[in-house]
Amino acid sequence: MSFAALAKRAARRSVALTCAWYLLDDWRARRRLAAGDLATRSGARHAALDVAASLAYIERLHGDYLAYGGRERFTGTVAEIGPGDNFGVALMLLGGGADAVYAIDRYRPQRDTAAQARIYEALTERHDLAGCFDGTPSEQTIRGLTYHPGRAAESFFRETETTFDAILSRAVLEHLYDPLAALDDMAARLNPGGVMVHRIDLRDHGMFAGGHPLTFLTVPDGIYGAMTRGSGRPNRVLLPAWRDWLASSGLTGSLRVPRLAGVAEEVGPAAWDDLDPALRDQALATVAQIRPRLAASPRAIDDNDLAVSGCLLVVEKTA
Repeated sequence: MSFAALAKRAARRSVALTCAWYLLDDWRARRRLAAGDLATRSGARHAALDVAASLAYIERLHGDYLAYGGRERFTGTVAEIGPGDNFGVALMLLGGGADAVYAIDRYRPQRDTAAQARIYEALTERHDLAGCFDGTPSEQTIRGLTYHPGRAAESFFRETETTFDAILSRAVLEHLYDPLAALDDMAARLNPGGVMVHRIDLRDHGMFAGGHPLTFLTVPDGIYGAMTRGSGRPNRVLLPAWRDWLASSGLTGSLRVPRLAGVAEEVGPAAWDDLDPALRDQALATVAQIRPRLAASPRAIDDNDLAVSGCLLVVEKTA
């Protein structure tokens, strides 16, 4: 085991040492970004999956987007934020009726080209997608796909002149530096009749694995920002901020709950009042355990809102 791995393991025994580790790691991440190094293993989900598992994951994400957005298919121009190390969802969107898909990623996750080609070949065979390629199925031959590595969503939607009929993301907005401003820019680039579907994970993504699930909310605000702003770790923009944005957006939409703090399985997605009362009580007990230790910003948030560890934001622009 490397020295870095040993140091990280030792740091996890203490919240203070863990924070010190993330401060150092974030400083290194900012230096790499400043040097133009976009490579990262973050988002490389398919590297650990066989072809069957990759197909199941891609089909589930595509199906969720359709169900959440209330669509039988997505048409026109679609943006997928944070595609990770595979364009399978983009391929399914194109095969389902989209004319173009823009894949936007701040980083460039590492890819196994041969493994990705096997995934595209299997998707093509299962869903009759041969017409989506210019030649042999591969990342480079997907027709209608435009990839934007190294483009943060915050700047992409502010600077692009392209307009979109759908903007989709899953477990991405919690990693943006300024997600609410990015949402404003996305809404401005959304065509009339268009839809945005954002599944937002409000957990710590394993930063304090093995501890209380809300430990990351105990870190003082300034220190937490220095631990996360360069590495893309969760930004601690919690449920009230997303709800306030929706209320002020002028768009038609909903904010539902798919995850609760301290509850392993997914719930809903549903409104808070429609969730299983026993699961709500379990999540509220999880909040009560840590409330005395919360940092200033989270401490000001209502228990019900802190009990929500994931939200589903779906908005439409009136045609």
